[in-house]
Amino acid sequence: MNSVSWAENMVISKMNAMRTKETTLYRFANFYRQPQHLKLNTPDYINVRDDLSCRDKICSWTYNVIDHFQLSRQTVAISMDIFDRYLATTGNMCDTNLALLTSLTTLFIAIKINEKKKVKICTVAKLSRDLFTSQDIEAMEIKIMKSLSWLVNPPTTCDFISHIIMLLPQTASTRTRHETFEMSRYLAELSVCDPFFVEQDKSSVALATILNVLEDDISSADLPRHGRQDFLNYVTKNFGWFTENVSHVNNCRDRLRHLKWEQEERPSTNTADKRSSSPTSILS
Repeated sequence: MNSVSWAENMVISKMNAMRTKETTLYRFANFYRQPQHLKLNTPDYINVRDDLSCRDKICSWTYNVIDHFQLSRQTVAISMDIFDRYLATTGNMCDTNLALLTSLTTLFIAIKINEKKKVKICTVAKLSRDLFTSQDIEAMEIKIMKSLSWLVNPPTTCDFISHIIMLLPQTASTRTRHETFEMSRYLAELSVCDPFFVEQDKSSVALATILNVLEDDISSADLPRHGRQDFLNYVTKNFGWFTENVSHVNNCRDRLRHLKWEQEERPSTNTADKRSSSPTSILS
């Protein structure tokens, strides 16, 4: 890994461009507004970041919808990123109807951005069981787009993962690369539902997922110790911002391990639970 190929240079350039994008245009702090300035402190409003069950249910429901329509789970990450940044402009304060309408609308926006398959706005509206119309979603779409200055194509954790994986040493087999990517993507999907990661840089989360997978799931026979060290040295050498944010990466690693443990300890979903979380019904 001493010489840098043209392909590696392209990966490095793309990652640096995504890093610039996430720390400038898409920086979460750019969108947050203090709730007291918005006069939203009424009994009907909740703080969507403090009420963990609300955001978790919305995220889980969004995954159900995406799976139902056989779309990419990357679309959920985009939808929730737009959801979080838009609600940040309201100081994270909203009532239940606003949260539901926002989640429907951000999902519709994310599908248009990330999917080749088209899903009609009337189909999305039907998911609310007549609680919202196509016109409601259209109006909300314009409101969200204006509030976010039309910044609705964020770099996601999986974007960074797919690039970092390409920098694994040549000694890593195709199977090892594939397994590392799939398990890292699984951890990234878990992170989307956890409010802890809302303000974390997606690049830090991506590196944390890969380091956890290499340490916990990939054997030394598949990737020897010296190969892992070469990989880490290469990444930190070419991306100084990882070294500068090592504490954030480590915090993400700890949180990801906790999420993975929770998921493994959770009982398997039975048929009744699957029916109650059907994508043809909106959250109550």
